[in-house]
Amino acid sequence: MFNLFKKKESKPENPFPNLRTHFMGNVPLNEWPKGEMSEHPWSLFAAARKHVLAKNNSEAEKIYRQIIEAPGLEPRHYMQAWMFMRYFLKIQPPAEISKQVYGVMVEVFTPTGIMLVVAYADHKARSLHSSGGGVIWEKPNDSLNEKVEAVIKAGENAVKSIPLVVVDVVPKPPAQVDHILICIATPAGIYHGLGTGQFLSNDPYAGPIVTSSGQLLQGLESLKK
Repeated sequence: MFNLFKKKESKPENPFPNLRTHFMGNVPLNEWPKGEMSEHPWSLFAAARKHVLAKNNSEAEKIYRQIIEAPGLEPRHYMQAWMFMRYFLKIQPPAEISKQVYGVMVEVFTPTGIMLVVAYADHKARSLHSSGGGVIWEKPNDSLNEKVEAVIKAGENAVKSIPLVVVDVVPKPPAQVDHILICIATPAGIYHGLGTGQFLSNDPYAGPIVTSSGQLLQGLESLKK
């Protein structure tokens, strides 16, 4: 299934560095949102930002917790709220939810460029090609649910079973051909692993992520047809 990532590409570099941070809920404080917004939950983020900048940490925490506890938000909002809590307020999530998986992003450096696929806990997904093509799946139906769930479950198994490295920022994309970067977004941060396609595909924990993300990519690509 790793070969699925070796489809047509035209550029050797990833031209979407900003989209990577958006995909992983890792956008800077002044850009989530940009300026003032009245819509929920953007208005809460804007209000919390004012308190962060004013060093009113207790008030900022109240708002971020309001976001985290709000049902039905896009996973990236929860990811962003926890990132701001960790980075600016120095607040870590409780152990019982610290490894909850909000999203999994897999990037492969092929001989002609980078291919990327993302799965979210709300069954939404994204694919992106160095050539500029890709698919945005906003779950208009349930046809990809099983494929998305497979990626999320594989990510959950990995973060609960092995001591992956966790960071507060999205790591740089793979820079060598046939290398894969796996990023798993949780309240505790971004767990990640980097290795060759052969090594990760054969790993008992990374392998299912590589396989299921390849199957999800195939499902997303089929939508173009």
